[in-house]
Amino acid sequence: MKAVVVGSGDPVGPELLKERCLDADIIIAADGGGLYLYEAGIVPDVLIGDFDSIPSDVLDFFRSQKKVAICSFSREKDFTDMELAVEMAVSRGADEVCILSATGTRLDHSAGNILLLYSLLQKGIRGWVEDANNRVYLTQGRMELKRLDNWKVSLIAISPEVNGVTTSGLQYPLMNDTLVLGSCRGVSNEFASDTAVISVEKGLLMVILSRG
Repeated sequence: MKAVVVGSGDPVGPELLKERCLDADIIIAADGGGLYLYEAGIVPDVLIGDFDSIPSDVLDFFRSQKKVAICSFSREKDFTDMELAVEMAVSRGADEVCILSATGTRLDHSAGNILLLYSLLQKGIRGWVEDANNRVYLTQGRMELKRLDNWKVSLIAISPEVNGVTTSGLQYPLMNDTLVLGSCRGVSNEFASDTAVISVEKGLLMVILSRG
């Protein structure tokens, strides 16, 4: 079951939004993310948050739609709207979660939203954060990436050490290597074949695809 969660960070644009929502089983808007969906002509299944960033007329519109479940929270809470939205996706049975508009000028929210991927990883759920120019994944095992022309592939250690890192299908391969936290050794690799495979024996690795 695929869930798309839309936050109120930088907009990803209506085309990408529509593309990701096209095959989604559930669409969840985290507060101001509802505006991006509204502007793209997409009605979410769930609108969740404290509603301090969604315009009141958009909120009223979604309240008038029978299919939209409205989940309202106080502004004084222990969880961000995005975390609530991701947990909602999990509670609805998602085994794949695409998180859009989760990054932007608020670096605290951007970092926190990316690290929400760890909670999904621990539950065995495939997740990624995506904006117009980047896709971010976390892995502790094996993952495959399909070639994206003119995109870079970066591997960044999130745990103190990531051991047994082996790659294939990349211009600069690794073979049972160790990447360490605080090093940029794995940054800005390139696809060398249609599919790249990245495997990790121990540790937490961030994988970033970046346009250009």
